[in-house]
Amino acid sequence: MTPTGPLRARAAEAAAEIAGRLADPERTAATAPAWSPLSLDAGHPGLTLLFAELAHHEPALRPAAHAHLAAAAAHLPGPARPGLYHGVPALAFAAHTARQAPQHYAGLLGRLDPVLDAALHRALKEERTRLAQNRAGVPCSRYDLINGVTGLTRLLLARQATHQGALSEALAYLVRLTRPLTLHGRPVPGWWSPAGPDGSPDPAFPRGHVNFGLAHGISGPLAVLSAALLAGASTPGLRRAVSGLAQELLTRRTTGGGWPALIPLERYGTPPPPPGRSAWCYGTPGTACALYRAGQALQRPDLQQTAVDALATDLDHPRRVTDNPLCHGRAGLLLITHTLATSSHDPRLTTHRDTLATQLLTDHAHRPADSPGLLTGTAGIALALHAFATDKPPASGWDSALLLR
Repeated sequence: MTPTGPLRARAAEAAAEIAGRLADPERTAATAPAWSPLSLDAGHPGLTLLFAELAHHEPALRPAAHAHLAAAAAHLPGPARPGLYHGVPALAFAAHTARQAPQHYAGLLGRLDPVLDAALHRALKEERTRLAQNRAGVPCSRYDLINGVTGLTRLLLARQATHQGALSEALAYLVRLTRPLTLHGRPVPGWWSPAGPDGSPDPAFPRGHVNFGLAHGISGPLAVLSAALLAGASTPGLRRAVSGLAQELLTRRTTGGGWPALIPLERYGTPPPPPGRSAWCYGTPGTACALYRAGQALQRPDLQQTAVDALATDLDHPRRVTDNPLCHGRAGLLLITHTLATSSHDPRLTTHRDTLATQLLTDHAHRPADSPGLLTGTAGIALALHAFATDKPPASGWDSALLLR
């Protein structure tokens, strides 16, 4: 074995141990501290992703993926929220990811596809009116990955053969979102939010804010627009939008070369605040992934190198990393670093990847997560460890739910 070999073996064992505890849908749901059956984070769809990925390497686990998918489907129609992480979109993403042949789950997906198109139309109804009137100001939840159009667009892109019309509409909206609008006679970014990060008035953001996070900010649209460009989408203005957002990120870099989570509007255009944390959801690691994808889509190695440099520098002194899950913990950092290290072969990232894997294995052994979920629990930790153990990108493509592809 190489020096990393024993570490990969430990990661594989830990992922298998977690999976063994989560295989039974009924027991998992009964013992979870917070469970939402049709949630991609804390429900059966997220567990489906775990077993769908593991089954590519261990076919005996396919029944567990099917069992969780069936348990989720039993709770249809679920919540009517439009984002990828809730209700029908979450189930459709899980079913699409669990397929190992085109005919798998074709009946279920055929029933869900029209609902996805309708969800997009509902999500864009208010936005059509706002943009037709050139009114600035959009809640982050309307366009973001978790609750909004960005997440739906990633799903529609994965299933573009059956969603050409809706996909075109979604991409056109995200392209439009990148264009500035006018507020009190002055230009503001098209994705400026008039409220605080949680969507409500916040005295810390009296004029709203500009959000750069991958989960809730403009790095999410950049990642999905880049994926569309790589997939050959021909939406008018698509390349210009990706290039413009990439330049926006270059312009808003902090003194240390990373990115802030968000900027109050009154500080936009001045030196940005330092990154608040090192995480997938917010901060330099997630934003670096989005910029790297833009570099791939635009065939600009300079953008890819900037992203790699920013991630490597951030990981030299990570900020506020106190737990393990994908969203804001070590598992997310491990998966991001694995993703960029696998593509770039940068030795700094390889070293950080091994360090993060060691830290995650050690800390999780002493402080196992309470939740079985994807973003905030053990399923996500298992998936990050499994990716590291295989030394490959995830075979099922589940990581597109995080906009890492």
